[in-house]
Amino acid sequence: MKNILIIGASGHSKMIIDIIIKNNEYNIVGLIDSFKSIDSKIFGYKVIGNENDIPKLIKKHNIFGALISIGDNWVRKQMKELIESKSPNLEFISAIHPSAVLANGVFIPKGTVVMANVTINSDAKVGEFCIINTKSSLGHDSNMDNFSSLAPGVTTGGNITIGFCSAISLGTSVIQNIKIGKHTIVGAASLVIRDIGDYKLAYGIPAREIKNRKPNEKYLS
Repeated sequence: MKNILIIGASGHSKMIIDIIIKNNEYNIVGLIDSFKSIDSKIFGYKVIGNENDIPKLIKKHNIFGALISIGDNWVRKQMKELIESKSPNLEFISAIHPSAVLANGVFIPKGTVVMANVTINSDAKVGEFCIINTKSSLGHDSNMDNFSSLAPGVTTGGNITIGFCSAISLGTSVIQNIKIGKHTIVGAASLVIRDIGDYKLAYGIPAREIKNRKPNEKYLS
């Protein structure tokens, strides 16, 4: 069994660790987190260092790969770039919960996490380092760009596009043929019936663009 690191030690990490355990494909050596004390634990797995320790941990533990367990899309992107700068040969893995339903033509690339009871319909394209969270669904022929995310309970129609680093929040519905731009956040329990541009915060029933936003603005508390 290949050794891996989990990057991040939060509630999101618990969900990812659960997937790794259920799939029984990788051995989790430990967690990497700059904000948690060394030897603090999640599900019995210890925090064994921070990002600066990764190169030496790779050598010490014969690490094959890593999975970034950070819910914020922009922060996840920044972490990926930081890790690559320190350990360019480290592989990033994906994690797919065994209860997820992946239709014909669906491929899950590196860095992406698919949570419990997700449905990804035929010929939908999912980018790298995405999060498709619990009980969400992605419609047929849709496209999620890299570092985008669907929160729990999101439902989308077919042929939608979700831009780079954009996030669709809890319980939102998106009708068919909608385009959502890059670095855009759609607030919880919204209904999206028209396109939304780049760098926007949008929400409501129906969703409307509320204001412009910067890529690094926090949207998860």
